[in-house]
Amino acid sequence: MSVPFAMGAIQGIQGMIGLPATILNNNMIGVQQPQQTAAPDRVDFKELLSTAVKSISDSQTGVDDAVTKLAAGQNIELHDVMLAAQKADLTLQLALNIKNKITDAYQSIISMSI
Repeated sequence: MSVPFAMGAIQGIQGMIGLPATILNNNMIGVQQPQQTAAPDRVDFKELLSTAVKSISDSQTGVDDAVTKLAAGQNIELHDVMLAAQKADLTLQLALNIKNKITDAYQSIISMSI
């Protein structure tokens, strides 16, 4: 069975920033999901947030180390440095987009009348 491109991209990014599988909704039309008999593990929001921030920080630190090695003339390829920089950039963009979606959802809930 083939997975749509968008879902494959999300799963690839998921590993980079440390999001647990329970946070993503994989119920896309046309994609059959395996039956789960056990309830998914609950994830504490504080842990989720700290894991995501640590992952973003680690990716930025990795880029800094790679650039330092390249500037010092150590044995590192330019394309490896560029890939690390792009991964860090995508991770940060994803985190900002998630933050924006959460903020928009919060604003929508606050503006609802009861």
